This record gives sequence, C-alpha cells and structure tokens, in this order.
Amino acid sequence: MSTVWFVGVSTGQSLINEAFPVWMKDLGREARLVGRDLPVGAPAGAYRELVGELLADGEVLGAVITTHKVALVRAAGDLLGTLDPLAAECGEANSLRRRGGVLEGFARDPLSIGRVVDEIWPAGGEVICLGAGGSAVALGRHLLTRATTPARLVFADRDETAARHLRGVLAPWARRRGGDVSVLVGNGPWDELVESGTAGTLVVNATGLGKDRPGSPLSSRVRFPAGTVVWELNYRGDLALLRRARKRPDLVTHDGWGLFCHGWAAALGPILDLPDEVATARRFAELAAPLRP
Repeated sequence: MSTVWFVGVSTGQSLINEAFPVWMKDLGREARLVGRDLPVGAPAGAYRELVGELLADGEVLGAVITTHKVALVRAAGDLLGTLDPLAAECGEANSLRRRGGVLEGFARDPLSIGRVVDEIWPAGGEVICLGAGGSAVALGRHLLTRATTPARLVFADRDETAARHLRGVLAPWARRRGGDVSVLVGNGPWDELVESGTAGTLVVNATGLGKDRPGSPLSSRVRFPAGTVVWELNYRGDLALLRRARKRPDLVTHDGWGLFCHGWAAALGPILDLPDEVATARRFAELAAPLRP
C-alpha cells in the first residue's frame, strides 16, 4: 500500500492517525499514514537523512510537514527537485510530492491559513502574532496580500533566526503595500505587547507552546483588550492561552481545529491531486467531527 509520511514532533498524539483512514476511505484512496518525529531544533543532518529516506522509498506518495517546514528547506532544500513559487518565496515546504524519484516541495500553509483567517477575522485591523516560524510567515504573507492590509502587524519570537527569516520574506510585501510590520525578539512573556492592542485586535498563538513544548507565551496576568479575537493555532495540548481567553465573555476565541482540517486538505492537495481543497476541508471536518477534542 502507498504511504504518506507525516513529519512532526509528536505525531503519535495527533488525531490525524484516526482521521486519515476515514478520509482516505471517503476519497476512495488506498494510502497509509506513517509518522516520523524529529525534535524541535533538530540538526541539519537529520533533515537530510529524512529526505534521503523519502527519495529511496518507492511506496511513498509524499509527505506532510508540520513544525519542521522551514528547517527542512533550509537544511535539505538542495535535495528537492523543485519548489513551487510560494515555497521558494517563503523558504518553507509543508507538502512534498514524490514523482518519478524526485521530491517536489509546496508551501500550502499560506493558502490554508489564509482561508481560515478570512473566515474568522474578515474585518481586518491590528494583528499581534506570537511566534515567527513557518505559520507566522504564512499568516503575514497572506494578510499583506489582502485587499486591505492590517493597520499594524506585529510578530514576537525568542528566536532571532526565525525573526530574521520572517523579516526577509515579508519586507518586500510591506514595502509594496505600505504595511506597518514589526518583529520583536525576546524571551517573553508578551503580556505588554498584547495589552497594547486595540479593540478587535487579532492575537495569534503561533509559538507551538502548549503542544510542541510546554508553556505559554503569555502569563496568567495578561489583560486582553476588549473584543480581542484570540486564535490558537493548535487544537490539542495544554492550550493555556486559549483557556484563559475563554474565561472572558467579551473575547472571540478560536482553536486550531479549522486549520487542522484546511491544513491537511491543502497539504494533501498536490500529493493526491485533490480537485477542490476547500470542499475537501469541509468534508474532512464533517468526517472528523466525532474525533474533535
């Protein structure tokens, strides 16, 4: 049976292991999911070894990459046959398609994240994104290509390398669109930054804290501005930030379930040649609803 690899940090804990067989049956496809875990900050050699194994395995249709999508391209991009325009621009690939012994890289997160944020936050305004990794790059890139760009777009991360990469990707769009984009580097917590937002600000947790690593980018004392829209990109884990926000009835909160379904539909699109990723994401959500935490 053909396989699709799932490359992450704690793949065995993901609901995708239960959802994937259900989705494949609905699509009429025979494919098995294989999880491959790498720690956050894995050495370059680990990514190169992984790509080499993907190239050597004749049963592999492709791979879906989560946490490691930027690091993999940085460490092993030269082993990929091609990168689609978004992957080349963003320096990341979360979908790898194997064709004729060649791996093709695709950046699908700007599409899936864009589809979700346009649903949950259509009005626009200010954005505070905690985290500067691949998901933050995808979010910023999408928001800066909207008809109306955010009035203020601030990213915060502890990793200078991630911050530098994000600046490099978004700077051309900020210049072109006149966007007010800033990237802060520090250890956090980022309470003061969040408290500087105006009513209706979109606050995004893209740090992975609460899932990939324990903790939260905010302290228990944070005071969200009235009407803040809080979007936690994860759907599983401790999710302390989201739990605190849900205690405030005046806040609008979203977990990462919608992104989970849209993200997998978009990432599997090139691998399985899916004709309509948006419709597929809706169907995935319907089928996986009984599994939702």
